[in-house]
Amino acid sequence: MKFTRLFSDEEGVARFQEVEFTLVQREFAPPAPPLGLSDPIAATAFMVLRAPTGWTDAAHPAPARQFMIMLGGSIEVSAGGETRHFATGDILLVEDTAGHGHGSTVLEEVTMAVVRI
Repeated sequence: MKFTRLFSDEEGVARFQEVEFTLVQREFAPPAPPLGLSDPIAATAFMVLRAPTGWTDAAHPAPARQFMIMLGGSIEVSAGGETRHFATGDILLVEDTAGHGHGSTVLEEVTMAVVRI
């Protein structure tokens, strides 16, 4: 299962990187059969975020290291001269907490689950 990582490089420029969760067959809810499961990642907070169509922001660093899980809608995120489109089902790991940061534009009202790690 793939997700996109957004991080700051050595010069403080935000960059995108494709990453993949490793899923291993494990028991999750016995007596149910094993499922493909990733290693756990500790979380400190869970939030739901909603932004209206047309919402936009100037480049900024992320407020915390967090997973942004797209539940509905679509958004463009610009970082380091590159713009990527994220829509329902996409996962973005935001780690650019220092440096120039990233900017976003909501294309269609977006709802996200935000998991701080």
